[in-house]
Amino acid sequence: MSPEEEKAEEGFDLFIANRIYPEAELVFTADLKSLAQIKDEALVVLDTNALLVPYSIGKESLDQIQQTYQGLVSLQRLVIPGQVAREFAKNRASKIGELFQQLNRKRNIPGLQKGKYPLLESLEEYQQVLRLEKTIDKHLRGYKEAIDTVLDRIREWSWDDPVSLLYSELFGENVVFDPQFDEDEIQTELGRRQLHQIPPGYKDSAKDDQGIGDLLIWYTILKLGKSKKQSVIFVSGEQKADWWHRSEGQALYPRYELVDEFRRHSAGQTFHIAQFSRFLDLYGVSASIVQEVREEEMKQSAELALVGEFIRKWKTFEQTLLHLYRQIHPDASERWMPVQRMARALYKKDAISNDLGTLIAELNVTIAHLGAELF
Repeated sequence: MSPEEEKAEEGFDLFIANRIYPEAELVFTADLKSLAQIKDEALVVLDTNALLVPYSIGKESLDQIQQTYQGLVSLQRLVIPGQVAREFAKNRASKIGELFQQLNRKRNIPGLQKGKYPLLESLEEYQQVLRLEKTIDKHLRGYKEAIDTVLDRIREWSWDDPVSLLYSELFGENVVFDPQFDEDEIQTELGRRQLHQIPPGYKDSAKDDQGIGDLLIWYTILKLGKSKKQSVIFVSGEQKADWWHRSEGQALYPRYELVDEFRRHSAGQTFHIAQFSRFLDLYGVSASIVQEVREEEMKQSAELALVGEFIRKWKTFEQTLLHLYRQIHPDASERWMPVQRMARALYKKDAISNDLGTLIAELNVTIAHLGAELF
């Protein structure tokens, strides 16, 4: 079955462009403002990745972020969607775990490789080497003991790490916005958006939640726009692939489908997305802090790019596996099937070894987890 036939069978709407852009003339005439124009009046909505960035930066940066948030909270312009709060609760432990892992690996650095060389004992220079070895060993023990103390402090953290304490002081009922939605309607809408590749969430179908998290955040933003009639700056990273128009692997500006949908719900207001570093710069945080955050974003972006490339290559391998499977089973369905099932069938036909089949299954689970965690 061709992709076109599959779409028709699944109820693809041939006139979907009319639903996405119902007011065609406003594609040209809508009065959309720049970030600089709306920054002093817009609502600032934080995404989960923005809440997690402070776990990777220094105390001075955290202090300036606190001041920025306090100013917006006092003006009742800072908003955290309920779904973002839930995702933060899910991912916070992983960020602290990364910090613990990095410190623990430093603690495990090996000591000096020492040997006995009796022939050299009469040399003063060799005696100096032995004295230095003792000094270095002493400092290494002190270094490891200091790290142990820090690791113990991290183990004691419950919800009282520096970042969580800051958030507990700032984010109350007046900041967290958690409207209730009809779950059946949300699931139906998610299916429609995935079928027609309408952002957000359609590129997240491989996640455990099938992308419904992003849709809940988006519906919360639309509800804000409708009730407040204010523009919105959504502070989020480049990880949200289907929220951005991209070129050369870089995010350029928000998908126009999102901009137009928000405009219609908010009586003509503007929707922008800003990375965390851009947001801090926009609201006057010092250049050194902005640079620290930007470097962390670039590091995360590079890591995501590597993982993304790995996942894309895996998808190509899946296609190859499926082609091989259909050569052996020409009557097989044209639709996609679980890779574990293909691997088992190919093993039974001696097309692959049992070890390779097991490895394929394990890699497939790993790929699914990577996609869910990072995208």
